[in-house]
Amino acid sequence: MKSFSQFPQATDLTNDDLLLISQWDGFSSYVTKYVTANLCESVSKKEFIAMIEQTGTSAPTITIIKDDFNDTYTSLYSAVGSYEISGFNNELLGDEEIYVNTNNLQIGTFIRTTGAATNVVYIDTADSSFAPSDNVISANTYIRVTKYL
Repeated sequence: MKSFSQFPQATDLTNDDLLLISQWDGFSSYVTKYVTANLCESVSKKEFIAMIEQTGTSAPTITIIKDDFNDTYTSLYSAVGSYEISGFNNELLGDEEIYVNTNNLQIGTFIRTTGAATNVVYIDTADSSFAPSDNVISANTYIRVTKYL
């Protein structure tokens, strides 16, 4: 019996190609199935990854690790527990993915992010009673903004 990798490849597969698969039913026979290839094609995206840190009523400090938007960024302290990171070449349309790691948050503190404007990511922080609170974003907090093209 040959393994799949031992058969010669006739052509590259595409998403619509049908594959014939024979699978043992566990009792007495092989069951034949047809499935589409559904290959995962590479996804184009832009990513912004940065370390952020905030103390007192200061604007968050941003240390950029990766920047596919190639913009100049500014951070702002706008109110207790509310911050902004501006830039992103006005490419944020609300369909991007925004992630902040929460591994090193103090127990009972919260971070929420939104991208309500084309060039701004809003960050809100709160204490255990959900009241806006400063000093929640500590060292080694990372933010990642991913825009799929």
